[in-house]
Formats: sequence, C-alpha cells, structure tokens
Amino acid sequence: MIDDASDPLNSETTVRGVVLVVDDQMQNIQVVGTVLTREGYEVIPATSGVQALQRVAARVPDLVLMDVVMPEMDGFAVCKRLRENPNTANLPVIFVSAANDTETVVRGLEAGGVDYITKPFNKAELLARVRTQVDLQRARETTARIMRERESIVSMVAHDLKNPLGAIRFSAQTLMELPPDRTDTASELTNHIINTSDQMLKFIERFLSHRAQEAEQARGTLVQISTDQIKEMLASWHPTAKRKNTTISVAAPEIPLLTSGDIMTVRQIIDNLISNAVKFSPLGSHIACQLHAEGNFLHIDIEDEGPGFTESDLARIFQDYTRLSARPTGGESSTGLGLAIAKRGATRMGAGLSIENRTEAQGCKARLSFPLVASETTPA
Repeated sequence: MIDDASDPLNSETTVRGVVLVVDDQMQNIQVVGTVLTREGYEVIPATSGVQALQRVAARVPDLVLMDVVMPEMDGFAVCKRLRENPNTANLPVIFVSAANDTETVVRGLEAGGVDYITKPFNKAELLARVRTQVDLQRARETTARIMRERESIVSMVAHDLKNPLGAIRFSAQTLMELPPDRTDTASELTNHIINTSDQMLKFIERFLSHRAQEAEQARGTLVQISTDQIKEMLASWHPTAKRKNTTISVAAPEIPLLTSGDIMTVRQIIDNLISNAVKFSPLGSHIACQLHAEGNFLHIDIEDEGPGFTESDLARIFQDYTRLSARPTGGESSTGLGLAIAKRGATRMGAGLSIENRTEAQGCKARLSFPLVASETTPA
C-alpha cells in the first residue's frame, strides 16, 4: 500500500480528509492506512517523530494519528511541538497506543491530544473517531475562513468609503465658509458633493450586486448572442470614459457572429472588464476593444494603457477580495470582487477569461472567449 514514504498514500483520494499516521512500525501504518484509504481518506505516513514534524511543515493534514512509544522523540513530545507552533496549534491529534493505563491516557490528553485509542483497535471505532475529528477540524477551518473574509470585507468597505466621505465633508465645510457672492464656487462644491455621493452609491450597488452574484449558483439561460449586441455593451461605456478624457474604440465584424451564453452574465462580465479598463487607465488614454473569430472561438479583447500587473497580481487576479498593486487613477472605488465573479460566470457558461500584460505596449489585455455557434434562430 505504501510505495514511497515521501509521498502521500493514495493521493488521488482526498474527499474525506487528509490523515497523518505516525508510527515507528511500518506494518502498523499499513494496517491503519488500509482502513482509512478504503473509506476515502488520504494517508500520509511518518515513521518517526522528526519525520512527522517534517511532513506537517510541508503540508498540514486534517488529523494526526500518533503512536506514543517511538525512539528519539515519543508521541507526547511531537504533540507538544505541534501545540507550540501557531500554524498547528489547533491540529487534532489522536493517540493510538497499546498502553491503556490511566496515567498514559492522561499524559496524552495533557500533551494536547483530543482522543486516545488503544491497540488493537476496533475498525468501526477508529473510523468513527477519525470521522468526528476530521469533520470538526474542517468545520473550524471553514468558520475561520468565513471570519477572515468578513473582516476583509469590512476593512475593504471602510477603506473605500473613507476617502469619498472625507471629500464630501471637506466640500460641505468649505461650502459653509464661503462668502454669499461666491456662487460659482458654491455650485462646483455642490456638484462635487453630488458626484462623490453618486460614486459611493454606485460602489454600494456594485458591492451588493457582486454579493448577490456570488450566491447565485444557477448556470443561467443560454441564448444566442451576436457580436452586434456585445459591441453595444462595450459602446455603452463611452460616457463614463469621457469623464476621464478617455476614448474607447470597438472593432467588430461587419457580418455579425454568433455565440451562446446567459445574456445577463455576459453583460456583467463585459461591464466588469471595461469598468476596470476605464478605472485603471490614465486620463487621456485609449481603450481598444476588438471582437474577432479565431478558429471556432469568438474572442473579445479589451486592451488598456494602464500600468499593467505585477507577477504577484497575475497569480491571484481571480481570487476573491484581491487588492492589486495598481490603483484607480480617478479615485474610483474597488471591491476586489469583480474579476473573481467574472471568472466564475465565464466558467459556468463554458467560456474562457484571461488577463495578461500587453507585450507591445504598456497596459493589459483582457480576453473573453466563447465557442462560435451556427445561426439557427434569431439572437436574443
């Protein structure tokens, strides 16, 4: 069952959980490993306390089944080392030993073990205790992840609303101190307050929309969509770009091409991509959009003249709540959710979405790709 002690056992089976089995007798590891792998667990073997710590440093499992009596470093010492490490302080450890006296059991629990099983073990009992601890550990990890995400959301929202709120307060205070005859300045400040408030409302609307999309699991209704429709979606951003003295060009085939997708999801993806292009482009720049066929696919390319992305940005660009190194050039807000949701939306429709830096000039290129379809019915 174990070909190489340096590799996880049955690494293809990871559904139920990952269990590190520590015992100085390989035969014991094989017995326990066979029981666990047949139930869908991935098993990582370690034949000493030192090797167990090395295994955990390379990959933290969901649970450790730990022998007590081992040379050099016994199971109690290994467990204490795990508890001293912040990364493994909450990793559940079940001791498995032939010693069944009360003193040894108490020592195991005091060392940080969550349970104690005596050898020879009962298969059903072993699986029940493993299942309980793995499920508890995964529940704890899920809860911790949700809490981190919520803290990230609160921090992000507070950060993105702080600046516009400060600007509104400054304009209002200045407005109060203006002499009555400064009507032109008063008008400018009033417009600034209105525009900034509108930006804040749009930010909140986008944020709530993104959260709603996040909860939406349905694939959507697939209909035929023409390049003319996509061209209109892109062209609708002309007024927004104009406020930053930015121009948008849209090149599309004279004879419309057809693809299929959920019309609302396609619009949301297009809006996210072109919104980012406008948001991160310098004032007075140009955004080039091109719709073209290549093989059996329709590509929608959006190229901007912004700063582009670092390698670190590109590696995590489709992750939730990602803050990239580039910042909006017009003080716009960013939720860090748009590209992650766009990627999931594209995947649900069987489309492709990629982001890369331009090679021939500064800026980045976003590409949304759909399979072409033959014209059978009228486009949506």
